[in-house]
Amino acid sequence: MKTYFKTFAIITLSLLLTNCRKAPNSSRLQKSYEEAVKLHQAGNLNDAVFHYQSTALQCQYYPKDSLTYWWKAMCGQGEIWKEKNFLDYAQSDFEAVQQFAVRHRLDTAEYIACRKLTLIALEQQDYSKAKAYALRAHQISIKTPMSQEVTENQENERILSGSAYAIAYEKNIPDTMYRQLKRLSANTSLEIQTIALKLLSLYEIQGSGLQTHLLQYLRSQNEFSNQRFQKFTDASEREKKQLIAERDTIAAKQKNTLFISLTIFTLLLGSSLYAMADHRRKHELDRIRLILNQKEQTIHILEEKQESSEKLLSRLKEKEERMAELERRAQKLDEMQKLFGDRKEYMEKATQKMEELNTLKDQIQQKEKEWETTEQQLRNRLLYSMEIGRKLPTADNPHQPTLKEYTNLIATDEKKILFLKEIDYCFNNFASGLQKITPSLTMYDVVHCCLFRLGIRTSDIATMCSLANSTISCRRKRLEAKMEAKT
Repeated sequence: MKTYFKTFAIITLSLLLTNCRKAPNSSRLQKSYEEAVKLHQAGNLNDAVFHYQSTALQCQYYPKDSLTYWWKAMCGQGEIWKEKNFLDYAQSDFEAVQQFAVRHRLDTAEYIACRKLTLIALEQQDYSKAKAYALRAHQISIKTPMSQEVTENQENERILSGSAYAIAYEKNIPDTMYRQLKRLSANTSLEIQTIALKLLSLYEIQGSGLQTHLLQYLRSQNEFSNQRFQKFTDASEREKKQLIAERDTIAAKQKNTLFISLTIFTLLLGSSLYAMADHRRKHELDRIRLILNQKEQTIHILEEKQESSEKLLSRLKEKEERMAELERRAQKLDEMQKLFGDRKEYMEKATQKMEELNTLKDQIQQKEKEWETTEQQLRNRLLYSMEIGRKLPTADNPHQPTLKEYTNLIATDEKKILFLKEIDYCFNNFASGLQKITPSLTMYDVVHCCLFRLGIRTSDIATMCSLANSTISCRRKRLEAKMEAKT
């Protein structure tokens, strides 16, 4: 049994040393933000958004670093929404950064947010806002010295916003600004070039009615749209390949885990069998020693009877032998007591180690539950930022939509398809996976399954689908019967 415990302790310590990881020197916020930037630069936009949102969410637990990483994470997320042409989401993120920067007096953050909001307002044709944001960025750059790398293209944005404001309110553009606008129509940035050509075309149509820049603007706009679509397509393809690679990696890890588990089980079984065989061998040796001792006593008795003439000498010799035997037995007894003390100490240490392992296991399980809860909150928050998800009448929806907003929300097939796409995007292809597992489900069945999973009430589902409450109840029972039959 002693060998068994030694073997078990060695295997346990080996596993602990193998699984140990050196704690990173950087904070969790920095690690999460750097991972998001790396994914963003690699074109993995969906995972980058997830890590940006995770960084922003963790800022509430690290108030010392939140002033640095929160606005950076929000700006990164806004950049991704702008790349995907979700301008409303991008505008919301950059406006939040601007308000945060004003409140905490972060000039750099406010400057970057104002410049991004200028370009978004120009694309949305809200020229008064574009001019206001550009002027605010210009004021900050004058007040706070910044590097040329940060302030690059700021003057171009100010010219574009000022020209757009003048055209929108039918004012004359100064000759200097007009020449600068024509210079921007040949800019290397396709986005700035497209906006400049658009403004030139509008100005000429309002003034002289000429269309000298219209054809060039249409070509530039077409090229810019194609370039943005190509970037989005390439990013989607990269994300698809990465997901396939991650799936293969997880499968390989599962195989390795199974192999390690089988190896550990084999080692434990072999150790148990060896310990049992060793215990049986020791028991057999003790029995043989006992038989030998009995035979020795019999021989001594026979010798005493045969040597009656030398009784005194025999007694002296017998006493000497007994004293020697007592000394040997005392020595053996001391050795056994020492061995028993070492074994008891070892058992106490092993028990203490097992208690520490159980405590560590409970801590790991608690951390896993916290991460699962955080991931679910992030996925729900991502759903509530979508076009249909933000209007869902769930209990944890921060937007709290009114009855008017979610009435007939998914009554049409187009809305149902869009809703399923948002569910797949936020919950890792939940809707399409459900349809693959149960091919007998129709699109309407899958939509109702997703609504039931989100915990929406039957009356609200009936309002969203423009159906009666009894119809929704009947469908719920029919879907439950289908699922039970499938399982």
